[in-house]
Amino acid sequence: MIAIICDWGGDLSIGPGGDIAVAPIQTEIQQRLVRRLLTSAGDYIWHTVYGAGLGNYVGETYSPNLIDGTILSQLQFESLISVSPPPSVQVSQSLVGAFSTTSVTVQYQVVGTFTGTSTVLGLTS
Repeated sequence: MIAIICDWGGDLSIGPGGDIAVAPIQTEIQQRLVRRLLTSAGDYIWHTVYGAGLGNYVGETYSPNLIDGTILSQLQFESLISVSPPPSVQVSQSLVGAFSTTSVTVQYQVVGTFTGTSTVLGLTS
């Protein structure tokens, strides 16, 4: 399936021939992961188990194991992410004054490739 380039909160991109730009596989997967991880479960009415709802953790007690488990459970539904080696998730928290920032790095390998890639997300609460 061909995916178009559409950055979160942005417009469609124009390709070199003046048509709509097509996303390379790494960009397509990153776009799919960000969409899946930020969509709340149940918000996509045709697929009620779609979405990790990471935005729901803003303002909640820091729970790296819960965040890690939620992300890994959603990654198993992405057919373009290799199961061997398995994806990994690193969750960390930093405090700045009265606010904390939770950073999440998801590392995975694309099916059919030999290079790993990662997606970085930040949640501020």
